[in-house]
Amino acid sequence: MLGCSSLVLQGPISWAMSELKDCPLQFHDFKSVDHLKVCPRYTAVLARSEDDGIGIEELDTLQLELETLLSSASRRLRVLEAETQILTDWQDKKGDRRFLKLGRDHELGAPPKHGKPKKQKLEGKAGHGPGPGPGRPKSKNVQPKIQEYEFTDDPIDVPRIPKNDAPNRFWASVEPYCADITSEEVRTLEELLKPPEDEAEHYKIPPLGKHYSQRWAQEDLLEEQKDGARAAAMADKKKGLMGPLTELDTKDVDALLKKSEAQHEQPEDGCPFGALTQRLLQALVEENIISPMEDSPIPDMSGKESGADGASTSPRNQNKPFSVPHTKSLESRIKEELIAQGLLESEDRPAEDSEDEVLAELRKRQAELKALSAHNRTKKHDLLRLAKEEVSRQELRQRVRMADNEVMDAFRKIMAARQKKRTPTKKEKDQAWKTLKERESILKLLDG
Repeated sequence: MLGCSSLVLQGPISWAMSELKDCPLQFHDFKSVDHLKVCPRYTAVLARSEDDGIGIEELDTLQLELETLLSSASRRLRVLEAETQILTDWQDKKGDRRFLKLGRDHELGAPPKHGKPKKQKLEGKAGHGPGPGPGRPKSKNVQPKIQEYEFTDDPIDVPRIPKNDAPNRFWASVEPYCADITSEEVRTLEELLKPPEDEAEHYKIPPLGKHYSQRWAQEDLLEEQKDGARAAAMADKKKGLMGPLTELDTKDVDALLKKSEAQHEQPEDGCPFGALTQRLLQALVEENIISPMEDSPIPDMSGKESGADGASTSPRNQNKPFSVPHTKSLESRIKEELIAQGLLESEDRPAEDSEDEVLAELRKRQAELKALSAHNRTKKHDLLRLAKEEVSRQELRQRVRMADNEVMDAFRKIMAARQKKRTPTKKEKDQAWKTLKERESILKLLDG
């Protein structure tokens, strides 16, 4: 009995081994991509921390290396798909149904018939050939079960290859820079050449406001006024009297500030002349030529005269500066004369602005803005000129394309005449020569 069962199992096993030997699969050995050699930038980026990030200059190299990895993965996927298709076709061709039928019979454990080993052996051998065998009637009864077994197999899910859209996106981004120049773009350049309406606003120097010390002094006086008025009101509330500070107002504060400014602005000697006049006098007059007032003798005067002089030189009158008429006109005339003689420049700033850092920085930036605006205007003129030239060249290139089409039409007519074994007519030849000469003249204009 054991011998019979071994004979029965030997047939399907030997048949399966022979089928596996005939398998057309090639079993490719995929070589992995060496990242250190082929993709050094990609390997270096992976080794970094998240804080380091990726620089802009590394993007081009990274794109090339990632495309290399993508092409390698796509190649492996295509090979695997081809192997899967080969395996599927081979199963359909070599009679996979018979192989499954025999396996199904042995899984069900059908007991072999004793005394007929040769018949079972022949049934096992019958699976090797397409010809009919002794076990053919049994296959009709098992056919529905075989169909059920085949439908239980899941179809192979073929992985979808990702579409490489990088070249399309690259050329789409480059296309606007390589497209033809249109008339709208030329009009845009012409509009850019027009000076903006607010250009003069950028070169205006705003008026100098009140100094911070004066503003702070005014604020302090107002605050003291409010505090004093509040304190006096609280102290004199029972008596019904108002403090003297409550009568002050903002106008009084401004008057006090102007008075103090006039006192501080006036120099000790009370000279009414301007700074330029004083500098000119200092340059022309030597020092220690005039003796000081302490060394000069004091003349004796009568009581009346001394009383009048004493009244004029009283401590109250010493603080009042003496007035000289036409000091401002004298200052301006001296400045004009010095400019005319070439000793001063016309654009020199006055002495009071020499220490104004904000004004100096503002004028410096305005000068830079003028230079930059002039440079941009020059470049816009050049760009407009080149754009107009390119538009004319585009028209010539369009004429060249039309001439090429005419030349090709003439060539087709001549070739059709030769294929028909007839001589081209004089009209066709003249038309061909005419189109060639027109094309050559357009090319000369384009090259010139």
